Amino acid sequence: MEMNSDLMRRVYANNLHAFVQRGFTELNPGDTFVAGYYIRALCHVLERVAAGELRRVIITLPPRHLKSQIASVAFPAWLLGREPTKKIVCASYSAGLAEDFGRQTRQLMRAQFYRATFPWTQLDPSKSAVDEFHTLKKGRRIATSVGGTLTGKGGNILIVDDPMKAEDAHSQVKRDSCHNWFNNTLASRLNDPKSGAIIVVAQRLHVDDLVGRLSATGNWEVFNLPAFAVEPQALPLGDNATWHRGIGELLHPERIGEAEMDRIRYEIGSASFEAQYQQSPTLPGGNLIKREWFGDYDGVPGAILYEAVVQSWDTAAVPGINNDFAVCTTWGLINDHVDLLDVRRAQYHYPDMLREARDLRRKWKPNLIVVEKAGVGIALGNDLLRDGLNDVQALSVKDDKVTRMSLQNAKIEAGQVRLPKSALYLEAFLSEVAEFPNGKYDDQVDTMSQVLATLDQRTVQLKRRA
Repeated sequence: MEMNSDLMRRVYANNLHAFVQRGFTELNPGDTFVAGYYIRALCHVLERVAAGELRRVIITLPPRHLKSQIASVAFPAWLLGREPTKKIVCASYSAGLAEDFGRQTRQLMRAQFYRATFPWTQLDPSKSAVDEFHTLKKGRRIATSVGGTLTGKGGNILIVDDPMKAEDAHSQVKRDSCHNWFNNTLASRLNDPKSGAIIVVAQRLHVDDLVGRLSATGNWEVFNLPAFAVEPQALPLGDNATWHRGIGELLHPERIGEAEMDRIRYEIGSASFEAQYQQSPTLPGGNLIKREWFGDYDGVPGAILYEAVVQSWDTAAVPGINNDFAVCTTWGLINDHVDLLDVRRAQYHYPDMLREARDLRRKWKPNLIVVEKAGVGIALGNDLLRDGLNDVQALSVKDDKVTRMSLQNAKIEAGQVRLPKSALYLEAFLSEVAEFPNGKYDDQVDTMSQVLATLDQRTVQLKRRA
């Protein structure tokens, strides 16, 4: 569809989905754009980034679903069209791939429809290389590889698209290198850390890939789009529309149906399919705890609503990129249910851990604080007891982690353990649970098994809250 009116120019300028569809015909002559709800959902997420509503975003979806053409090619062009002073950094696992995306963005910005839509945005002919091109108003798009340098250069929006090759994902050294580059190079390149945004768009490759590590922090909004929906999804599409995706519903059946998915699964193997297409590096059925076992509750949790509140600590001694996290989970008891109310997960030096424990005690006023009687946990339990409150129980651990969790599985499978329907920490918690015992981290799972085991002994002793 050719643009021939001011109306269409306004549509392209203000609606990323329309711009993506028009740009597709420019970049893929002879191919047909096949619309899909997920494309609208993805564009809506990126529009929210552009509007400043989202600042840390992870988007996971299968390969060959236009993620790069939307996020790394069309979106930067659309941003620079609307704001020609914008500075954007785009990174991919190789310099060649990053430069190819840059070439396509530049091609789009040179197209006639683009120049008619955004006449105020013009490329600077003196700075027009594929790895870095500028507008005449000092905006720019920089392309770099994961591991590349960005000395002296930054951006308002940083986009990381497929940070690792699939064949590198099983190397601990390469996963660490990717994560170190992200933390030490890319994440520090926001021109304004208060308003800048970082987007990571990828297919999952390993439980310990960059997406796995970032989502585990609980600091990122995660938009997960598996090939087959494994749970109901309500995905905003913009303009007050929502895509209600049912269990088993394909992401884009108009292009890749069940027969094609079965063929891909056969060709790449179940493990790779579950990771790259289902965004679930752990095979279904291979994990100890299943997501669907948990019940859920609605609303904002508050201690006053519960008969008792219990906190469970799993401590770690020394901060470090490959070290464990210290975790405190807070649980509420009501009738036969144990509700997860809060998760605090970080790497602390001991004085900061003790300060956090005291703050959480003041906030939730728990009837009981469970701390493992080992390592730093001994010091934490003793210091909390010295505060003068008799609410700490030191837990002596005998069995291994898997055995301890296995003994509590029946409670979870029966729906007694409930999670909030919405919480910033929820995705990280569920990811760790789903990967246990084969995931990189198990600190949140340990706190859950601790509190459930303790309640077997102590429930009758907990006083009803006033």
